[in-house]
Amino acid sequence: MPSDFGSRVQAQAKEIIEAGASYDYILDVLNKRYFGTPLIGRILLASLGPGSISNSSGIHVQVCGPAGSGKSEAAKKLAALVHPKYRLVANVTPQALFYPIESFVDGSVVFIDDIVWKDDLGNSVKKITGMFQDGAERVVTTDGIGKRQISKKRLTFWSTSVDNQADEQMRDRQFLVECDSSIAGKKKISDSILARASGKISVKADDDFETAVCHALFMELRSWFGEVVIPFSKDIKFGGGNRALMMFLDLIGSFAVFARSNRQFDEDLRLEANEDDYKRAKALYDDLGGHSAYKLTEAETRFLDALKEFGRVANKQQMQQITGLSLGRIGDILNGNGKNSHGLFYKCPYLSKDESVRPYNIVLSEDY
Repeated sequence: MPSDFGSRVQAQAKEIIEAGASYDYILDVLNKRYFGTPLIGRILLASLGPGSISNSSGIHVQVCGPAGSGKSEAAKKLAALVHPKYRLVANVTPQALFYPIESFVDGSVVFIDDIVWKDDLGNSVKKITGMFQDGAERVVTTDGIGKRQISKKRLTFWSTSVDNQADEQMRDRQFLVECDSSIAGKKKISDSILARASGKISVKADDDFETAVCHALFMELRSWFGEVVIPFSKDIKFGGGNRALMMFLDLIGSFAVFARSNRQFDEDLRLEANEDDYKRAKALYDDLGGHSAYKLTEAETRFLDALKEFGRVANKQQMQQITGLSLGRIGDILNGNGKNSHGLFYKCPYLSKDESVRPYNIVLSEDY
């Protein structure tokens, strides 16, 4: 590595920071390395801003998609661009986040791949996300002595799964984004992988330099911690629920923090978001389709649409013929694919089960 590597990294990072372009630079680097659905990288990166905001409730992201759709790649690639001090990419046991972990600090991102939403893990994550600013507390007993354990503060959770089968509380705290698993989407990924393998897209030296710059940008992001205000907030017209509104406002704050050097501070030294932050947050929020209370995946929506077209009443065997899915996959969609996970019967209020006949019928109400 050249002797001036470090100085070049710092010079590049300083230029980017002064331009207020940290978000754009990191996203551009990610898009050179991740060839899947661009929207995934955009929301994962935006979710990192609240870790520096004292009045944020946090943004968390769940990426869904079938096996082989590359749903983990964006999170892995972006995690590599986060400074190692602020990332935990590992298999996480339900209570591990309450114990001291070496080199694990406040404001970190936790990536849980192929999560299965069980009560124990789900409850731990819910408690921690619900106490975003202060960390969640639990009491354990060791040798007859009670001991308090507190999780790290302002943890951001990224998770992946085939379907979104967390319970209602956890779904309410996450943005859901799906991989493009279409034939065209898969071809785009394979074409990009082959092009990079040819050596014509990037070289290792460029990768190392860009990674180091991203690490420097992220350290600068976490070097500041404070309150973000939105002076024009009363002028915002918003049609969703209060939780969705809070997440939207946190998106605005996140873009402001990434561009902090180009933003104003008020007399109380609070960072002021501007109209550009609002526009970027709105564009991302709209592209995500908002923050739905039900969080239906594309596969679940296709299943409901097929049932609707069939006449709103069908048994599993009929749905197998209609959709071409296996009975096992249909069972996962309806009931969930793990202990205490939640499928359509749980989270879609328009779907019910008629057990007066055998096999039972799946019934979709006229309200859907």
